[in-house]
Amino acid sequence: MIYTVTLNPSIDYIMRLNDLEFGETNRAKVTELYAGGKGIMVSKLLHNLNVETQNIGFLGGFTGDYIEKLLDELGILHDFTKVKGNNRINVKLKMDLETEVNAPGPDISQQELEDFYEKLSGIEGGIVSFSGSVAANMNKDIYIEMIKKLSPNTRFTLDTTGDVLLKSLDYHPLLLKPNQNELEEIYGDKFNSKEEIISYIKSTMIPKAGYVICSLGSDGAIFVSANNSFYIPIVKGKVINSVGAGDSMVAGFIYAYLNEMSEEDMFKMAVASATATVFSYDMGEKNQIDEIFGKLKIINMGENNGN
Repeated sequence: MIYTVTLNPSIDYIMRLNDLEFGETNRAKVTELYAGGKGIMVSKLLHNLNVETQNIGFLGGFTGDYIEKLLDELGILHDFTKVKGNNRINVKLKMDLETEVNAPGPDISQQELEDFYEKLSGIEGGIVSFSGSVAANMNKDIYIEMIKKLSPNTRFTLDTTGDVLLKSLDYHPLLLKPNQNELEEIYGDKFNSKEEIISYIKSTMIPKAGYVICSLGSDGAIFVSANNSFYIPIVKGKVINSVGAGDSMVAGFIYAYLNEMSEEDMFKMAVASATATVFSYDMGEKNQIDEIFGKLKIINMGENNGN
């Protein structure tokens, strides 16, 4: 089973406008409501690839009830820990430029946290995907505490930043997914080339992490393992939605890993999934992912690069 952890779920309220004038009354052309939060996004993409997942995390209040309703309508399993506070509503303004206003979410009590730890401790085997913001009264180190609760035979992926990413290496993540800016923040300087990024990942993260995928934004993405390093340039097309692209990348990797694809195809599936979401109004669909997968240009950056 794949478990996706969303510590701070949301209702994503999408408003599509022609333009936005501050200080004036603006009218949206279209509005949409989606269940949001990075773990939920991972589940939604995997659902489109016909992979069953279980969503866990914290839900509460009328917004939590609505998130559950949206997941039920999609046929996505969930077993959230109930909390007293309301989950957040994030507003996404879609025009030529995207503008987001993300709310902080509810505080989580110690008892609610202990209840969630009990769920994590009960997971035996499978993969747990950790990603996204944490509750307002938590710090990011909470991910390390949660990882410690997992059984030894449970693998995990982690999409986070800074010291937490480095600390997670002690627990041998299956996948880490930083972007270039996040890596440079850890590194303390700018990288001058893709080769420098690969060398840094090799020296600091591999082999404690099984795989690392680093997004380069408009320049594509890099994949690094103990044996290989690959680069895929960005796929050109009409950008509709950037929300959930990174989560789709994680989901695509998990799908490929479960299906025992080659490392090259694992990376291609990750990039194809992310790209399909960018070209969609919500999450990428399987036929779209498969079509993009077949068109991707992958560049071998050299075996054992940086060692």
